[in-house]
Amino acid sequence: MGGLISPDGAYCLACGKKRGALEGLPLCPDCARGLLISARPKGFLCPRCLSALLPGKPCRFCARDEGRLIGQTYAPFRYRGTPRSLVLRLKFGGDTRAAAVLAPFLLKALTGRDYDALVPVPLSAARMRERGYNQAMELSQLVGWQAGIKTEELLRRDRSTKRQTDMHTFRDRKRNVQDAFSLKAGADVRGRRLLLVDDVRTTGSTALSCAETLVRAGAARVDLLAVCIAPGLARGRQKSLRGRFRPRREG
Repeated sequence: MGGLISPDGAYCLACGKKRGALEGLPLCPDCARGLLISARPKGFLCPRCLSALLPGKPCRFCARDEGRLIGQTYAPFRYRGTPRSLVLRLKFGGDTRAAAVLAPFLLKALTGRDYDALVPVPLSAARMRERGYNQAMELSQLVGWQAGIKTEELLRRDRSTKRQTDMHTFRDRKRNVQDAFSLKAGADVRGRRLLLVDDVRTTGSTALSCAETLVRAGAARVDLLAVCIAPGLARGRQKSLRGRFRPRREG
């Protein structure tokens, strides 16, 4: 790869180290290789929700989605390694280049394209001011542009909620986002096939709350597209990682 490496002064978007990045891609060779390897599914996954299946045990997400609010989930990665680092960079590092790196993998994972619109999971007004952009919107617009599906902001977050990453049980996460979403003024979803877009699905409480709002308003079908499926909840990890992925000052 010698001819494809940019000068050693380049920082890798995923690991943050000054190692030289691939030309045209803000990743070092190791992280680029890790991203490609991570896109290969491993183990037994639920064909509907992509949760890991264990012998003799029910699928957790499908059990939580008793009303079958989300028909199908698409996601190219597990929440670990290079994909996880890129999601954190996008959410907490203020670097939307991560969305451009991840979007082609989302598009490849999206085997179904028969949707009327992509619907990014909304941020609260306070979180939007803090972050400056909605990472789900960044991903949605990139995927929609390539797939030929329009992105529509059909949902709004009516109240600020605690960070889901600070909630350690499904019950707490579900309570945190319960009735937190509603349709935006003038939005009409009756009979429409919609694809929710988010960065990570952990317990699925946020996606289910959004899907419930859309289904109650008359949507014909709601599916989910996420960058990563997280295997479970990890106490105290996300908070420390937010500091690690602060925006880098150039120069």
